[in-house]
Amino acid sequence: MRFRVRGYDSQYSDMYINGVQFNDAETGRFSYGLIGGLNDATRNKEGIGPFEINNFTFGAIGGASNINLRASQYAAGSKLTLSGSNRNYILRGMYTYSTGLMNNGWAFTGSLGYRWGNEGNIEGIKYNSFSYFLGAEKVFNDRHSLSLATWGTPTERGQQMAATEEAYYLANSHYYNPNWGYQNGEKRNARIVRQFEPSAIASWNFTIDDNKKLVTSAGFKYSNYGKSALGWNGNAADPRPDYYKKLPSSIFDVWESVPTADELQQFNEVTDNWKNNKAYRQLDWDALYFANKQANALGKETLYYVEERHDDQLAFNLSSVFNHQWNERNSYVAGIAVNTTKGMHYKKMKDLLGGQLYTDVDKFAVRDHGASSSMVQNDLDNPNRRIGEGDKFGYDYNIYVNKQSAWVRYQGNNGGSLNYFASGKIGSTQMFRDGLMRNGRAPL
Repeated sequence: MRFRVRGYDSQYSDMYINGVQFNDAETGRFSYGLIGGLNDATRNKEGIGPFEINNFTFGAIGGASNINLRASQYAAGSKLTLSGSNRNYILRGMYTYSTGLMNNGWAFTGSLGYRWGNEGNIEGIKYNSFSYFLGAEKVFNDRHSLSLATWGTPTERGQQMAATEEAYYLANSHYYNPNWGYQNGEKRNARIVRQFEPSAIASWNFTIDDNKKLVTSAGFKYSNYGKSALGWNGNAADPRPDYYKKLPSSIFDVWESVPTADELQQFNEVTDNWKNNKAYRQLDWDALYFANKQANALGKETLYYVEERHDDQLAFNLSSVFNHQWNERNSYVAGIAVNTTKGMHYKKMKDLLGGQLYTDVDKFAVRDHGASSSMVQNDLDNPNRRIGEGDKFGYDYNIYVNKQSAWVRYQGNNGGSLNYFASGKIGSTQMFRDGLMRNGRAPL
């Protein structure tokens, strides 16, 4: 079972890896997709409740966890794991090998994983994910050790989209997914997530003496996250099969009006199609290609396309924690942390679905202000730019987040059952946006 400590959202819980915080600087949340399929490599974990005494962080109101990826901390040997599921993926395989700490002071650990699902318990969903981890550590002597770890989980997965209760009733399934349809006899999902976040950490452990220890870690992450979706242009009809105008309830008000004979006939026909014709309640890819082919012949704009919305990120984190045990009863821990993050948000043309002409303007602004108005331009510096597959369009901006913090905690006991501590933290955050397109609706 999963639960939220005290009901707090995940942004109030901190996740550390080798002492470096890996929460997203923009959302505050940790994405477990970052370590997906690396269960055996990420088992060494320390968890604390809100503001509990620990040696790696000040704490958070939702608690915190620290995953230890130091190669010397893994038991020597091999482990092979095979799993089956009927959820997002069907099969999972993982292999982990560790040398343990060898006589020459080196330790190495590696892990490979693969998760696959042609289709789980929801139609149109596919899952394809590879994962890797490599850790190396050199223990120079009793005082110094250096650890390096790198990992990534390139993943492609199809998504389910929520529908109305009416659509679930007509499809006779609460697993109904309107995102997919057949193309050339194969299922194609319009909403595909592609995610790859290669990450690396370097950690230096410095044991100053028997009572003092300094742990410094630097982490790097590059996130490439894209999510595709159907788009339509001009006066094209909404292609989604569960669009409200394609449901029986849109034909007449079943609660307050008496239908005409034509309305009742149409209502029964649409209801019958929804219940008995599977293709009717799924995407019609052939129709989208046909509409674009007709637009091409007339030299008009592409009507339907697939876009990919990106939320990429480049992040660097630095953490240093000093631990001093004064005596058997008193100690203190002090730490600093620095984070700098560049979030890259844009969308690009993934598939024109056979179309040849697409102009980068806002279709809703065209409807409101006319095609000749400057307000329809998504980028005034490149007006009426023709877009091909792979080109950015619509929006393109960066979000920069810089964070700095310092904290200290004193802890002690009276030699019996009474433990006490006092702690404090100070920090600052700077955020700013860099727009790479000058939008016609906000030109300054």
